[in-house]
Amino acid sequence: MAGAGPGSSTRSLFINRIGLWLAILLGVLGAAVGNRGLLLLGALVLFAAAVTAVWNRLSLTRLEYSRHLSSDRYFSGESGQLTIEIFNNKPVPVPWLSIDEDLSEFVQPSDRLTAPTGSPGRRLLHLQTHLGPFERVRWKIPINCPQRGSHTLGPTVLRASDPLGFFASRLEIGQIDRLIVYPKVTSLDSLQLPHQYLIGDRRIPRHVLSDPLRIAGVRDHRPEDPLNSIHWKATARQGILQVRVTEPSTMLHLSILLNIDTFNNYWEGLDVEASEEAIEVAASMAMWALEHRYGVGLSSNGIAAMSDQPLRIPHGRGPRQRLMVLEGLARLSAYSSMSFPKIVAQESNRLTHGSTLVLITSLLSDGLVMQMRTLLAAGHRVVLVPVRDCPVPAIRGLAVRQFAVRANDDRVTEEPEVVNG
Repeated sequence: MAGAGPGSSTRSLFINRIGLWLAILLGVLGAAVGNRGLLLLGALVLFAAAVTAVWNRLSLTRLEYSRHLSSDRYFSGESGQLTIEIFNNKPVPVPWLSIDEDLSEFVQPSDRLTAPTGSPGRRLLHLQTHLGPFERVRWKIPINCPQRGSHTLGPTVLRASDPLGFFASRLEIGQIDRLIVYPKVTSLDSLQLPHQYLIGDRRIPRHVLSDPLRIAGVRDHRPEDPLNSIHWKATARQGILQVRVTEPSTMLHLSILLNIDTFNNYWEGLDVEASEEAIEVAASMAMWALEHRYGVGLSSNGIAAMSDQPLRIPHGRGPRQRLMVLEGLARLSAYSSMSFPKIVAQESNRLTHGSTLVLITSLLSDGLVMQMRTLLAAGHRVVLVPVRDCPVPAIRGLAVRQFAVRANDDRVTEEPEVVNG
């Protein structure tokens, strides 16, 4: 709600102290010399100044302002709606009112122009109207969200004036709305990710190991059955020893490690397109894996927004994990806080034997090659996803999957897999 407060100010466009003293002088001079014209002119100026000053002071009081987004979550390239509403909750009209919305440059109104603000990455949306007594005005503005990231809307500046334009008032509303734009998720055609866990949540055709957490039924006891497999409640009902029958399964456990760096040295700059393509591939692979019931974890050397730490999301499944992965990638900065080989080394210490790691990178360093050799020697399954012109090292046992993101299609195409060794 708008109203007079610390962020408000008033200024006169035409009438200042000099003008008021001149009006008083005219009135006094007119009275002294008996000139009714001068007296009337001075009185009119003083009366107009008083009325417009009071009117202007009331113009921004009891104004109710609101800003709403149709959603605070979008995918890159999606559209939404921004609703701005102003209500004049008083009998005094507001003959002129302007609203200046400070927006991120990646929140783009599609039906009106914005102007630069002088601050990098910010644009100004200007609206103008007038309000009668107890009148409400609402704008429904379609917006486009072309760029992944965490974006803000606000603050807002209201300006109003009296009917004669003698005075103008300004009020800043500090309401800030945040908008999360997820990276674009594209489909992965017939992706086959390796996995080596033998106990988990995915049923397989032949029995390798039994998962004690997945009970398929009961059967009669056999001499070779262990004692801890006896189902005592079923035994009591049947009157004969019964044992649990478990389903064979394999755990689909995937660690995605994303490299934001695009050059060996930070002073060489940043290839934004390459890093955004790597983020898109990571999001697409993570969503595919979650849809196929993988337990997905995500780590990157990029800094998460509103944090000074590299992005790390522990393994998990389900809708909550999907949201955490998408929000983490949306908030991911294009600048790294540490080298990618160091991130790989840290994550390798948290892995159990036989884990599958997917390394997504557009840059291949000697340190990364050494880490991949170490992981393979430790018995882990390593899948390299090179982005752009990233070279493929000749490492025995390294699986390589190459994906080409097509700019004119909402798909990620998979090229034939290459397995070194």
